[in-house]
Amino acid sequence: MQITCNRELLQKYISNADRVTSKHASLPILSSVLLLAQNKTLIIRSTNLDVGVEFQIPTDVKSEGSIALPGGLLANILASIPDEQQVTLTVKNGVCGIITKNKTLQVKGFTPDDFPTIPVIQGEEGFTVPSVKFIQGVKSVMMSAAISDIKPEISSVYIYQNGEFLVFVATDSFRLSEKKIKHPGITLPHGVIIPFKNILEIVRVLESTIEDIHFIITKNQMSCAGNSFYITSRIIQGIYPDYEQILPKSSLTEVTVLKADLINTLKLSTLFSDKFNKIVITVDPSQKVFKISTKNSDIGETESNLTATLVGEPVEISLNGKHFFESLSVIEKDSVIIQFNGVSKPAVIRGLGDSMFTYLTMPLIK
Repeated sequence: MQITCNRELLQKYISNADRVTSKHASLPILSSVLLLAQNKTLIIRSTNLDVGVEFQIPTDVKSEGSIALPGGLLANILASIPDEQQVTLTVKNGVCGIITKNKTLQVKGFTPDDFPTIPVIQGEEGFTVPSVKFIQGVKSVMMSAAISDIKPEISSVYIYQNGEFLVFVATDSFRLSEKKIKHPGITLPHGVIIPFKNILEIVRVLESTIEDIHFIITKNQMSCAGNSFYITSRIIQGIYPDYEQILPKSSLTEVTVLKADLINTLKLSTLFSDKFNKIVITVDPSQKVFKISTKNSDIGETESNLTATLVGEPVEISLNGKHFFESLSVIEKDSVIIQFNGVSKPAVIRGLGDSMFTYLTMPLIK
């Protein structure tokens, strides 16, 4: 194999592919990236057996061939020669020569025949959506996904169709995020549950493109493809919790407050919160009181009164301040509505006039 291509472009896609590689003691080849030169194209593949990616970049192919190289090493080499515009790769006897105008390196590779195949997913169920919309949907809810794999259904992002909306949902049972993206013409009758770790890798790849992405869903796997890439991922076989049952249809207490005021107050309050990130919210519409306080026996305490529009019954409730704060980064409106239904029910947070994003956070037991 002998090819010449743009160093910056090669570095970009090698770095993206390396993120998917795996440190697997019994399968060391999973830490490598497969390079396959054919026609006028360099195909770059990597997989950790849960997620597989393939990129294609235009290349001057002088002779075809393939080799698997350590992904991290190759990415670091390309990043360490930023002044070089072109790079030539030659493969002979399992060794890859990396040649530039001023440098020559040799890297030992793996036998490409040992590299796992990336399946081509075929099925009738699927949808096409602009990458920017898909990324927006995932990033709006991924903070609420459980990190632990003990319950795979909630260590994931659930995506389904509701009329002309593509709905993204994540929960760790302590909080829940739902984001609706309007995109008419979608057909996704059964929805899909994508593992949290996998969807992180998918989003990283999609962030480098602005094209439409075509998804195909089967019982065990899904794929998403654009003009220059192809991704496969394992999906969760199971039933996502019926979260809509806990979405309140009304509220006993409602607070409307400027998001900037809330952000500044929560930044200060969480400095004084305890190991559970506990904050206490006090609302008394009759006295025009909206107060956020925290107390830590080792540090001190703080109390902040905010200007807000208050409606309904008085309430004092303890919430996780960190969870509350993280929801505000997703809200695009300048004002925030917080709804309460008593001390034992979840608080609901939305942007004023925005029904596309809903965030629930459970109260902390006093």
